[in-house]
Amino acid sequence: MKRSIIFLAMAGMLVCGPITAQETVEPSDLSCLVIGQEADPARGRELFKQALEAWRRGKRTEAVDFYESAIIADHSILRHEDHGLAMALLEKYRAPDRENDLTTLCRRGFFENILIGNLESSIKYYEEAASIATADRDRQLAADEAERLREQLSYITEWQKGIIKANRQLRRQDLAEYLQAGKLADMQTQIEDNSAELEELQERLAYLQQQEKEVLENMYSSVRSAARYRRQHYYPGAYQTGTPDPSATTFPEGSWGGDNTPTQGQIANPYSGQPNTGISSDAALNRFYVYRGRANRQQDQLSQIRAEISGLQRRIAQTEKATRTLREKASNEAVK
Repeated sequence: MKRSIIFLAMAGMLVCGPITAQETVEPSDLSCLVIGQEADPARGRELFKQALEAWRRGKRTEAVDFYESAIIADHSILRHEDHGLAMALLEKYRAPDRENDLTTLCRRGFFENILIGNLESSIKYYEEAASIATADRDRQLAADEAERLREQLSYITEWQKGIIKANRQLRRQDLAEYLQAGKLADMQTQIEDNSAELEELQERLAYLQQQEKEVLENMYSSVRSAARYRRQHYYPGAYQTGTPDPSATTFPEGSWGGDNTPTQGQIANPYSGQPNTGISSDAALNRFYVYRGRANRQQDQLSQIRAEISGLQRRIAQTEKATRTLREKASNEAVK
């Protein structure tokens, strides 16, 4: 039957020329269409060509009729750009004033499915067609197509659920990787900040240790000077360290010469009666207080320096420990 229809259509094209809009009406056995029912590529191409020509000339109704017949003849023309014919065809069957007879319901279900993949609507229209069909063949075709599309919709729904689940897992994984990368970046930044801080702390510590050494030496010098002037205040003749006291008239018993000089009794002091060339007792006392005050100030300065050194050493130890901990955490995060 189908071969006869195809042969007659091709013979008509050869004898009578191009197909007209009136010749696009399909046989009555195609009133309830399902995918794969017809396959006439030659007729489909010719009808599609005429549909595009009519569409360019502004003959909308004629173009839509040609396009509808082209799809019925050969579904593969859907791979070509339709220039708006597909939506115009849907609008034709979606018109509110169109009667919902068997042909309209079946074709609307067919075009809703094949043109835009609206399976839900397609199933509804095929079911309505099956409910009003009078011929057993039409009823069975519509019911079978509705069932086939329902199974397809169920499969697609499950597939979409799987895709949604997989995408959700990928988003969670991406978020975890993003957070991990952010955490690693934060750790690396903190490690770099700690390293810079350690460098500054160690420079400050080296400076303070040098200051400690200098202040300590100055303090010892002040202490020695204060001690020397204190002795000069109490012993005015001690203007030169290690020389005899000019106020003493004799040397005490014992050695008073070289190391090998034999021990002798008291003898006259040859320096006795010499003028006291050292500073006066009052001047020595004044200088004693000056150097003692200077030594006290240097002692306070030394205490402050040592307190800051102690604080720096604690801070350096804490920063080094924190840096080690951060490096360990960063290493553990990197291998996750």
